[in-house]
Amino acid sequence: MLYMQQEKLDFAYKYPFSKEAKEVVAELGTTSVTQAYLHQGVARLGDIFKTGRVTRERARGIAEVKIGYIMGYVYARMLVSALGDGYSISRFAAAEAEAATEFLALNLDEMVRVGNEMGLGIEREKDDFIVGFEAFVSVPKRDRAMRLINQRLSNGKVRMNVRQLLELVKGSVEKGIGGGLPIDRKKLPKEVTEAAKSLKPQERRVPLSARPGSYAWIEKLLETPIADVRHRSVNLILAPYLVNVKGLDEESAAKVIIDYIERCKTINPNTKINESYIRYQCKYAKNKGMRPLSMAKAKDLLKEVAEFE
Repeated sequence: MLYMQQEKLDFAYKYPFSKEAKEVVAELGTTSVTQAYLHQGVARLGDIFKTGRVTRERARGIAEVKIGYIMGYVYARMLVSALGDGYSISRFAAAEAEAATEFLALNLDEMVRVGNEMGLGIEREKDDFIVGFEAFVSVPKRDRAMRLINQRLSNGKVRMNVRQLLELVKGSVEKGIGGGLPIDRKKLPKEVTEAAKSLKPQERRVPLSARPGSYAWIEKLLETPIADVRHRSVNLILAPYLVNVKGLDEESAAKVIIDYIERCKTINPNTKINESYIRYQCKYAKNKGMRPLSMAKAKDLLKEVAEFE
């Protein structure tokens, strides 16, 4: 029994977002804010904002250190929720996924186990790893080599090697962490919301060219993913620009936007934009002869995510 408890703690330490970690937290039975863990959460999130990485203290079998690391993650989730901005959440999710990858890369069984906890439904067949089409496309991917067009697809399933599987599991972890945030601010302890005030929210403002009469700012927008206002960017800027300024046919324009939204998901995976919405907006823009927003109006729409030069 003791061995199984230690095994669970070891796994939870590597993957503090896992169901095993949730079980460890539940077994601790803490119902009030623990200042030591709160401080660890502040330090953890501060490191992420400063370096983009999670600082992990090597536990070397010390249970208290492992528990502290797990609880630091729990409090960091609450703290980033208290901040409430999408880009901070996306940086947190990306850094935690990267920290997990350090261990996933060393243990194939754990890679499959974590991937399946994230809903991938991984199957093994000799040296191949197989996931369903829907599971594959649901995971945002940073690596161009992971795009569906470059995969081995048959009978509604995608076959991958170990390196590709690692990238997919990493993406599923990032999506899972980000998708569970923010926690409703009303559910956060007062001590957490107060501590969050010491942390500066992350800002990601895309620099856009603002030359009068130029559409260079839209081309720059298409090159650079954004965390928010993507629905309105699609229907008010991108679809009208691609079909009525650049003259692309509806399907070609839709593919450009679909690719763009996939890259946006690496910044913030939370979006309800789907391919049918994108195709509808391209068709609507074409039928109505819509022009993209003027630069002056775009400045107001994109003011939280872009900075016009």
